[in-house]
Amino acid sequence: MQRYIEACAEGEGAERLVHVLGEIIAEPELHARFVNTLARLEYVGVRKMLKSRRSESLTIEGLQHVLDEAVHALRLKKAAVALGAGVGARVTTFAGHDTLAGDAGEDYLQAIDRAAEARAAEAAVHPDWTPARRAEANYLLTSAAIEVRAQIFYPIYDRLLAERRVGFSVAAIAKDEDRHLAEMAEGLGRTFADWRAVFEPLLAAEERLFCGFMDAVRAAMDRERAAAA
Repeated sequence: MQRYIEACAEGEGAERLVHVLGEIIAEPELHARFVNTLARLEYVGVRKMLKSRRSESLTIEGLQHVLDEAVHALRLKKAAVALGAGVGARVTTFAGHDTLAGDAGEDYLQAIDRAAEARAAEAAVHPDWTPARRAEANYLLTSAAIEVRAQIFYPIYDRLLAERRVGFSVAAIAKDEDRHLAEMAEGLGRTFADWRAVFEPLLAAEERLFCGFMDAVRAAMDRERAAAA
């Protein structure tokens, strides 16, 4: 997985991320709503896992993954509330008006999931590929693609938070994502005869989708600034 992380770090999405985060952190009200967007994305991940994972394939590691992502959502939500309290930012719910490009963020996750489902369907050529196995393959592919992105996103974000002395950290979240990616890599190896051939096109799709998400965040920032002017 390391080479995929390195490729992600050199991609256009990572460059856009640095610029967007730098601008967001400088504007506390927008920052609070963006952190709420991140909490929403973690929540959506939990929701998708609970809906898609079958009991016959759910292990203790799988339950831990659900719990970790729920804790991430809670931590980020608390951070958003704390940031918003001092600047009057509304971050009560995960509705569009309480987030910054929250709908676009959820669309990003849903699009990755659909792309992973298509890749899993292409691989489902053997009689052993039951609906449960296909659902598990979809979970592994989607999670692995998102975890590769997380390997870039959270360290960059944590560094900027520390440099700007914002007062909270996402280092613990990043540490959890390290473990999750290792688990996804192991699962992909068990599930696919050639998991790289299935996974690499999905990563290419994720790069495009993440760039689109960053563009949506920037557009939302511009709209908010124009409205406040």
